Amino acid sequence: MPTLSLCMIVKNEEKHLTRCLSSAQNVVDEIVVVDTGSSDKTIEIAESFCAKIFHFDWVNDFSAARNFALSKCTGDWILYLDADEELNHDSIEEVKRYKSHKPAGVYCTVKSLGSASAKGSVMKYPRLFANVSGVEFIGKVHEQISDSLSKNKIPLIESEIEIIHHGYAIDEDGLLKKKERNLSLLLSNENKKSNVYDKLKLIQTLISLDKYDEAEVRANSIMNSKLITAADLSLAMFYMAQIKYEKNDLNSANSFALKSYKKLSDKPELNYLLYLINTRVNNIGEAFKFIMLCITTNKQLLNKKSTIESENILDQTDLYLRAINLSLKLNKTTDTENLITELSNYISTEKEKGFESVQLFFENLFLNYSIKESDSKLLKELINPIYLNSITEIIKFCKDDSLVLSTLNIVLHSFPESAIIYKNLAQMYINSNQEKAIELFNKSLQYEKDPAVYINLISIYISKSDYEGVRRCFYQLKANCSDKPQIKQKIDILREKLNPILSASAS
Repeated sequence: MPTLSLCMIVKNEEKHLTRCLSSAQNVVDEIVVVDTGSSDKTIEIAESFCAKIFHFDWVNDFSAARNFALSKCTGDWILYLDADEELNHDSIEEVKRYKSHKPAGVYCTVKSLGSASAKGSVMKYPRLFANVSGVEFIGKVHEQISDSLSKNKIPLIESEIEIIHHGYAIDEDGLLKKKERNLSLLLSNENKKSNVYDKLKLIQTLISLDKYDEAEVRANSIMNSKLITAADLSLAMFYMAQIKYEKNDLNSANSFALKSYKKLSDKPELNYLLYLINTRVNNIGEAFKFIMLCITTNKQLLNKKSTIESENILDQTDLYLRAINLSLKLNKTTDTENLITELSNYISTEKEKGFESVQLFFENLFLNYSIKESDSKLLKELINPIYLNSITEIIKFCKDDSLVLSTLNIVLHSFPESAIIYKNLAQMYINSNQEKAIELFNKSLQYEKDPAVYINLISIYISKSDYEGVRRCFYQLKANCSDKPQIKQKIDILREKLNPILSASAS
């Protein structure tokens, strides 16, 4: 009877390892754990699960460690997990069924849980595959097996198997350390004959760390290479479009994005980037076109019908909300109603709620701009705080200010630590009650250092001739928000306008 090996590399994972091994122990026939230098109870925990334990001297290369682990597996099939992951209990029976399947690579959904500092994400990737000679991982960081499976003529097939990743459910400092570790590993190999995959991952990592100038140099290098494939060139152009967007060079961003679109039109992230670019230049019609394409391509990934292989799946709820916002701006009534229906259907399935009650709630919120105190509980059940910016933007289409205030206050009751709601409430009071507006803007800053809030406060203080308040807010804005190029540009422009007031302070 065919057998299955759980294949892992670990180091100091006592916090996660028990959860991981417990999730898979009833489906695998052997557990192979390769330790790269643990000093905690990792090995002791692995031993308690009767794992076969091997040791590997870390050489700053995840693929090298993974391939060593593969060499120790005796099963007909390989399931590989990281210690901070777990196999969804509902996927166990499906994994068992694949043990009798003809050799293949099986796409699994890897769901990364979010945190206060990062949204969750979903990616599909072949984590279950036949143990065939010649199959190996490539890439020092973000190592992957897909190319090797294809090279060895192992077919890639879809599945409903889900793996839950807890590694990004950490604070901002933890995320930063992970990114910096990855950057260090990729840079350590840069002067050698590294493959294009590693070079592209280096660009991606630099972008995630806001190192746009460095990322641009490397993206140009790849695009100017004579040996690059059309697929890799398109991906490099996509990264260049991201870089140019972050540097506020929107014409170049749009140009590179459209060039990459010839090969990557099914890529949700590219459609999303084109939506962002067109939104920023106020080309709302094009922005709506691309957010609708993004919804379609993302849905294809969710439904396992996409031709894209390794790809981040975007937040479908967020996409629907952004599309509803634009449909209202464009007065596309039929599109608005259809999108609300689609959103309601999606959320009712996700939350296991009755479709009719969910649809009625969203119709009241987005079309009638009216929810009751009694809706607060349902609001909290249906809405994640990360969606509040889109939701408030939709609510503000209501022309009745008293209704907007009432609705925002009910939303605030459900989300009392929402910087977004405080900011939007403050904006309602700018002309009628400046002191109230200042109070609410400052409350917003307790939860998020938003440059728009500082700019609003500066405007109020100027109207009150409170120049000390102007100076205080400007320097807080500069200290907290200068890390983004497009924000830094606005700060420099604002400094010129405020120079008489700021100079008065210096004198």
